[in-house]
Amino acid sequence: MFTLLLVIHAIIALLLILVVIIQPGQSEGGVAMMGGSATGSAFGAETGSVLTKTTAILGALFLLNSLLLSVVGSKFMGQASVVEKVVKEKKAK
Repeated sequence: MFTLLLVIHAIIALLLILVVIIQPGQSEGGVAMMGGSATGSAFGAETGSVLTKTTAILGALFLLNSLLLSVVGSKFMGQASVVEKVVKEKKAK
């Protein structure tokens, strides 16, 4: 389970990097330096909104998978999480 989540995490990270890289720039100056135009897009007019939604979805998946990896990883390694350690310390006092 841990290995599967780790592979999925790597795939999501690579897709997130790719989607962020292909997004058009926000300012005219940044795009002009790259040799492009702010009005033209290589993938069509609606690409900005699609890429923005894709980035948001991949970001959310990355965050959720990170949390799952944390929980499953602590169980997989046989160690308590930091939160569990603090709770145990407070109960011991």
